[in-house]
Amino acid sequence: MQDLKDVTNNVHYENYWSKKLAAVTCNGVDATKNKDQLTKSPLAQMEEERREHVMKMKKMETEMEQVFEMKVKEKKQKLKDSEAELERHHEQMKKNLEAQYKELEEKRRQFEEEKANWETQQHILEQQKLDASNGQESCKQDVFGR
Repeated sequence: MQDLKDVTNNVHYENYWSKKLAAVTCNGVDATKNKDQLTKSPLAQMEEERREHVMKMKKMETEMEQVFEMKVKEKKQKLKDSEAELERHHEQMKKNLEAQYKELEEKRRQFEEEKANWETQQHILEQQKLDASNGQESCKQDVFGR
């Protein structure tokens, strides 16, 4: 009878500690819930968890790289759009400047024309004054007999 008690005690003791160790290696998850893990040794469970963790980390790294690439792509597109907008704005400003330059040249040409006409008129008026003053002097000479 004592032999039966000892065997039962040892079996229960071993089962108890096996479950506790399995629970520790399963990150606090009770091993009784995972019947597959009861059949595995704690080292095999730890190795499997390590592999799962490595795979999870690789998956996360891949996802993060994809997100990073997507953000880089978005930034590049944003820069291209901004560059195109600046180029368009530059071309518009250049056209406006050329139009203003042509308008200024046209105004300058008109001014030079008006100036030349005015100078011609002034020259004609001065000539008429000179002719008139010469005509008056000749009249005076005729009148006074000089």
